[in-house]
Amino acid sequence: MSHVPAYPRDEIAGVELHPIEQDKDLDNKHPGGSSDDIQAVTNNEEYDPFEVDQNYLVASRTTKFFRGVLFQMVLFGALSFVGPSMNDAISNLGGGGLSTPYLANLANALNYTMSCLLTLFGGPIINKVGIKWACVIAAFGMPLGGSGYYTRARLGIDWYLLLARCVGGITGGFLYVGESTAMLSYPLQDDRGLYLGIWSAMRNSGSIMGGAINFATNFSSSTAGGIAWSTYLIFIGFECTGVIWAFLLSPTAKVRRKNGTRIPSSPPLSWKKEFIALYQHAKSPRTWLMFVPAFYSFFCGGTFGTYLSLNFSVRARALSSLIVPSFTVPLVVAYGKLILDRTSWSQKKRAWVCVAAWVIPQGAAFVWVSIQIAKQQTPLIAYDYGIHGARWAEAYMPYAIMLITSYWCQLSIYWILGTFSTDVKSASRTGGLFRAFETAGQAISYGINATAANKNVPMWVNIAVFVVTLPALYFLIRLVPEKPLEHDDVADSHLNEPKVKA
Repeated sequence: MSHVPAYPRDEIAGVELHPIEQDKDLDNKHPGGSSDDIQAVTNNEEYDPFEVDQNYLVASRTTKFFRGVLFQMVLFGALSFVGPSMNDAISNLGGGGLSTPYLANLANALNYTMSCLLTLFGGPIINKVGIKWACVIAAFGMPLGGSGYYTRARLGIDWYLLLARCVGGITGGFLYVGESTAMLSYPLQDDRGLYLGIWSAMRNSGSIMGGAINFATNFSSSTAGGIAWSTYLIFIGFECTGVIWAFLLSPTAKVRRKNGTRIPSSPPLSWKKEFIALYQHAKSPRTWLMFVPAFYSFFCGGTFGTYLSLNFSVRARALSSLIVPSFTVPLVVAYGKLILDRTSWSQKKRAWVCVAAWVIPQGAAFVWVSIQIAKQQTPLIAYDYGIHGARWAEAYMPYAIMLITSYWCQLSIYWILGTFSTDVKSASRTGGLFRAFETAGQAISYGINATAANKNVPMWVNIAVFVVTLPALYFLIRLVPEKPLEHDDVADSHLNEPKVKA
């Protein structure tokens, strides 16, 4: 008997079933099927959860688009646009746009610490709450980030910024795990790179808008210092729209791939079994090989954000918050389509190429920035593009390379993890642990950059983490299979769940 994961029966209830399911044993006497008939079908042990949904294929274009994977990815992109993207735009100012980076670094460290704690147990939580409602919870916490920086810049209140970032870290953790689960399980394997690129592009499109706002409100300041406080009000306005996009998401049970199939999902588990499954993932060698690359993926945020804040003028930092996402948007889409979805290459070859695409430029950027640090003067000069010209460009280039390719790093790890299993519950456990490791790296990065005593040491730590990441990536890629499984290959053997007949 082959292993085919059952689709959660409590999620199937209330979902329009296709004609094959509706008419089974009814001899077409009741085309719509009564509720009792449908319940009988969903309880049938022979039910194949991966059978093509014919109703979806013949539905209107509007229905197909609304329930399709593409629209779900667009909505996740919209949530990232008004949530993490706005936070990125503020962070891209260096030090959150405040006159010194240390309070902002502490706030970010607390934010990512809380996110790490939530995402560590995110798999069981998402499997119980559901992706849609996890994103709704996250959306209500989005305005806290902008409001915290606004009150600090306008009123000088420190405690609210720290509190807002802590609470925002908890709610943001729901989005991190929810979107990670969707990215790993919703798309077909050969479409995942494009969808990952679209999601990342939309996230960075928010940063482009944020960067344009930053530059428009701060272009006249060629000295070091803080950003105009009115800048944060615009960010808050965008963050408040998050609930709209979250409520438009479809429950996972109603999402369909372009070929009409549902999203693979293992049977629902009790809380106890959910944590047993999470434990099995946590102790898997594959998870520990994932740990270092995930920890490293956005570690550069704290170190290079501090580098930007200490070495560049206000308007140069504002311009940077526009430059980085403007280059990132087309590059992540091209990366996903041209490398991750290149079907003429085997999965393993794609994994090697996609990792090399960011490892090589990041290694060069570390060498470059080390040379720049050696050239630093005391006191530090706030480089400005209008005053220092070529010297500004020379100091800025390694920052731009690191920030742009960090998104390639994240997408490559997402894609590699998606090659093992497309089961939505397995993806939530893997995605939760991945985001926990990622946010742990960000928390530590911002934490070691939160004191004035550590100006250059964090950069050396960042380089050391990069070096350790390389062998972990090597062994992780060696595990990449030729085709992902549609069940939880790590935890299923320990759960003894009943199998659905093929």
